[in-house]
Amino acid sequence: MSSIDLITFGSFAVVLLLGIMLLVVQDMRRQRPEARIQARLQADFPSTGASGREMRHDHSDIFTFSRNDNLVSRWFAPKIARLKTVAGTRGLRVVIAAAVVAEILALVMAKLLPLPSFAPPALVIGMPVFGAMQAYRFLVERFKRRFLDGFPDLIDLIVRAVRAGVPVTHVMGVASSECAEPLKSEFRLMGDGLKVGLDLEEVLATAVARIGIADFSFFCVCLLLQRETGGQLGETLENLAGIVRRRREIRQKTKALTGEARITTKILAAVPFFIVGSMFLLNRAYLMVLFQTSAGQKVLTCAVISLAMGLGVVHKMSKLDTSR
Repeated sequence: MSSIDLITFGSFAVVLLLGIMLLVVQDMRRQRPEARIQARLQADFPSTGASGREMRHDHSDIFTFSRNDNLVSRWFAPKIARLKTVAGTRGLRVVIAAAVVAEILALVMAKLLPLPSFAPPALVIGMPVFGAMQAYRFLVERFKRRFLDGFPDLIDLIVRAVRAGVPVTHVMGVASSECAEPLKSEFRLMGDGLKVGLDLEEVLATAVARIGIADFSFFCVCLLLQRETGGQLGETLENLAGIVRRRREIRQKTKALTGEARITTKILAAVPFFIVGSMFLLNRAYLMVLFQTSAGQKVLTCAVISLAMGLGVVHKMSKLDTSR
């Protein structure tokens, strides 16, 4: 067999292996809980996807979740809309402020620390992105926590009103005045949409895309199923309130069970800085070898990368998935 045949066969094997790996990764992503939930939501609310953009009426942006055809805007528009939902008008300012602070910190580190030549550009580019992502994730998680804390009580209020004979479309606007933020603003927005004549399915589909919480999606599915098939809505929503409470208890239990791992992660992250600070005060000449020599800088870079990777693995292992 000639060298050309070997190269051809090797290239074919590599391409085949990469294709199999890509298919496996795509299948794993489709099996993740958030992907399965998104697929179910697209099946129940087809107007939230790209195929339903032509079916959507031309209403105000306050009731719709629009996406432009531009590739960049397709990626940024849902993020900005999500940010406005979870933090209001100041959410974008918080993310920008976090990116600016991270950029200033990166410039200070690149200026003062004796880093390798490839480190300053990576810090200047990566730190603002990391800071913005962390601020965005913090705002989203805070919104989910505040929303789910009062959501079961709001469902109980809707159940009592439905059993008293009040239509659920009228209850949403009234119930918004009896709960705290962010439930108050979200259900008031849904009630206003129903008052101006929007269909219940469209209002719920927009709310599902805007809020992005699985427990709220269950609530919307219950309303749509009751609208299509009938049945005892009060009993269904009462069972849903119990499910939401149990899911909240599971999240709290997982947080308690992983508390030791999270504390361990924080201690492990603080130990190297404590040791470096102690050595800087006790034996500065011994420590400066890491900063003033090329071999020491390489060792220090490898130590930082190893520490970051280890903390990331520990954090991933201690963060149990409770979105099922």
